[in-house]
Amino acid sequence: MSASGRIAAVAIIAAVASPLCAQQSLTAAQQHSAEAARNLVREVIYNELHDRERDSHWEYRSECISAAENLVREQVETDNGPVFRVLAEDGAPLDEAQQQREDKRLDRYVHDPGEVARVRHAHEEDEARLAGIMELLPKAFVFEYQGGVNQNATADEVVRIAFRPDPQFSPSSYEARIVHALAGTLTVDTRLKRMIDMRGVLAERVDFGYGLLGHVDKGGTFEIHRVRVSAAHWKTDLVEVHIQGKVLMLKTVSKDQREARSDFRPVPNGTTLAEAKQMLIQAADQSVQARLVPVSVRK
Repeated sequence: MSASGRIAAVAIIAAVASPLCAQQSLTAAQQHSAEAARNLVREVIYNELHDRERDSHWEYRSECISAAENLVREQVETDNGPVFRVLAEDGAPLDEAQQQREDKRLDRYVHDPGEVARVRHAHEEDEARLAGIMELLPKAFVFEYQGGVNQNATADEVVRIAFRPDPQFSPSSYEARIVHALAGTLTVDTRLKRMIDMRGVLAERVDFGYGLLGHVDKGGTFEIHRVRVSAAHWKTDLVEVHIQGKVLMLKTVSKDQREARSDFRPVPNGTTLAEAKQMLIQAADQSVQARLVPVSVRK
């Protein structure tokens, strides 16, 4: 081969090899970014789970809207589980008769150990189920920083991380299969390594028993939002879920609800159900008094 031919050959190889090297470098960078995102999510989930294990209780206002009800409640967390009092229904404050019925219901509840135990058990099951779902997140999904956000985020920076099902993950339960079908985003405080928001959509229909036992429809959505309530604690201030499907070909699944929580206040350790009841009655009285004060005076 002549010198000019060798130069031409080298030029061709360089022209072909350069894009290939660039492509390989990009893939490596993408892999590094995905692994960094997964590690951040793992740290965030660790913090969320350990926060849930801490012994702290809170009082807050809750607005629950679903196909079955539209309620505003005051709720107090205790060692014996949550206890609540309804303040408003269908957009209107309870009238005097409704308030009396609610007071009687609350009084019966705090003096019924069986019902208290049932509610506490259901609450603990919900907490355990949510913890199990959160533990799945770093295992079940592929993560990437959305919009090219640098994984080396500076302090106080908030980043958004996209997630999608990891094809290498094999779910071992119906619940895990539904979780694994989600795709969406996580919003994370990188300094505190805490979750601010999680939004997802069911990217595909999930069939149980090849569809013979039931299914959950594609397109269902959910959102969970978290807020910092103290130096060490975060609480969920929004849960919104919209899913549809059928189970056992008979029962329609329609979980269409929204719960927004606000005005979080710490509850002293060891607060009894009787004390929680008095806190709820006081909150209801304050709510009534606030409605009696003219808007011009409140300002």
